[in-house]
Amino acid sequence: MLSALRHRAYQRAVTHRLSDCKSDCVLPPGGKLEKILHRALFALMGRVSKSDGFVSSAEVKYATSVMRILGLSPRQRQEAIDYFELGKLPETNMLNLVNELAFSVGRGSELARLFMQVLLRLVFTKGNMRLKEKRLLRQVAGVLGYNKTAFSAMCAEYQAGRQRYYGPAAQCCSGFLNEAYNTLGLLPDAADADIRPAYLRQMTLYHPDKQMDPISANASREVHERATEIRAAYEEVCKSRNLRI
Repeated sequence: MLSALRHRAYQRAVTHRLSDCKSDCVLPPGGKLEKILHRALFALMGRVSKSDGFVSSAEVKYATSVMRILGLSPRQRQEAIDYFELGKLPETNMLNLVNELAFSVGRGSELARLFMQVLLRLVFTKGNMRLKEKRLLRQVAGVLGYNKTAFSAMCAEYQAGRQRYYGPAAQCCSGFLNEAYNTLGLLPDAADADIRPAYLRQMTLYHPDKQMDPISANASREVHERATEIRAAYEEVCKSRNLRI
């Protein structure tokens, strides 16, 4: 009973994070559910990213932003990377991982929907959805409780540029876009003229070349990751506002 209550609390919190009702809300320990979600999500991201033969820098940046939104610890980040690599292997049975997730979070649940939207957003970082990607995600959607019509509607929203979520957070700005503003230290209503100065300020703090003192290998890796996140956030905000990068 106690374990079930903890899982429900985690599911509510991670749903808030992904839908951006409270992007900074505290995530309670998720136990088995947390591991199931991370494994299915990042393995599928690896499979989708590798589907065209190579993984682009945009896809890596996007995966990093998802890790940040989910509040992954250094250990969990490494696990997520391992899951990503697992998903790239053709022998990995992705639908088994999705079935396990569907059983844990419920078919047609809000978290299941947000899970699909994270994957769709990854696909559209490359432009258009390829047939191989469409077949895979249509299968995933089916396991999670969404038929072909519902899946086509999700795709149409992204193709139309309407990157919003469903349910109570339907009118909210995209969780990932708001996270980009947070990374730059800005509010979503900031003026266009404030975007680049905020980006440069953050890069001055975190760019590897700006570090004054020698740092350890682990600290150097964290600085590089942070600089990558800042750049990705800047590109995300500029793209949303049709600004030149």
